[in-house]
Amino acid sequence: MTRRPSWRERAACRGRLDLDFIDPTDEQVDQCRAVCAECPVRELCLADALTSGEAWGIWGGLDADERAAVAEQDGHPTPTVRPAHGTNARYAKHRCRCSACTAAHTEYERERRARLRARRRGAVARAYVLAEPVRCGRTWAGAGQYLLPLPGVPPLREAEHDLARPAQTASTAA
Repeated sequence: MTRRPSWRERAACRGRLDLDFIDPTDEQVDQCRAVCAECPVRELCLADALTSGEAWGIWGGLDADERAAVAEQDGHPTPTVRPAHGTNARYAKHRCRCSACTAAHTEYERERRARLRARRRGAVARAYVLAEPVRCGRTWAGAGQYLLPLPGVPPLREAEHDLARPAQTASTAA
């Protein structure tokens, strides 16, 4: 569980349910900035938002665009929207090591390795290359296009096999 910084207890916006500091309307922006101007911990709030790369709302009297400009000048991370916790993207790209992100990464790696093992054993369905154009519903699949068998779809019939030949892989091409 993450701990909130102690300065938040003294923030002027604490308990202000009438204003939305995260996604303020155009009318609320000036009111939020006025609250921030009188806040005793404004600098700490802005420093925390710059350090964490906060991408939403008004922090320390600045909105996300203004914080991005300050962050670029001062060498802080640019405010960005990060993937949700409990995803492999958050673990891999943003180096989050919380238990939810670690579990998501573990599951991703387990599935990726299973796919690799299946591919090495040849359990992955072979693709077919069309020798002639074939009508697929309202559209046409042209000669040279690949057909991939889909789970739950019956395999090609004999007449259709004449129109498609197995695709060559690196191992069969040699």
